[in-house]
Amino acid sequence: MTTNFVNGYLISFNTYLLQPIQHDSKVFTHVIDKHNELIVTRKPMHVLRKSCLSLGSTYEAAKQSAKRFFGNQHKLPIVVAFDYGYPCIFLPTYSPSSIHNIWIGLHAIINITPSELGCIVTLKNDKQIELPIRYASISKQFLNASMLYKYYMNERKQLSQDAPYHPPF
Repeated sequence: MTTNFVNGYLISFNTYLLQPIQHDSKVFTHVIDKHNELIVTRKPMHVLRKSCLSLGSTYEAAKQSAKRFFGNQHKLPIVVAFDYGYPCIFLPTYSPSSIHNIWIGLHAIINITPSELGCIVTLKNDKQIELPIRYASISKQFLNASMLYKYYMNERKQLSQDAPYHPPF
């Protein structure tokens, strides 16, 4: 399989995972999405920040929003964007500032199982990624992201009930 190199990439619900990879002396991003895999010639954090900006927010605003919900926790999931009213949430595997951090889309996770190395995350496309992260740690990240998703969906429902007209959803 040949790997496509691209200079930019926008996160969407088609995006499953952003993983840092070493390429020569630089750090690039290995993207797994619904349609293929590619290498973005930028760090994962750059891709995430650019996506937030392009989709109408900032990474800092997304982080602050998550902090309002969770308090001052570490490794918070963030809402990158809303697509048709649904939050597109990505969870970090390590501290977002860590060069080893992998961002995984909540919508892309089918299963998480323990392994000798740490855990195996099964994505929607049946690809399995083994991560050197404790099963308990990634499970907590998944739970936090799920709680954030539910919170935003409840907020959306409340907004639609308070509207002077009812949108067709």
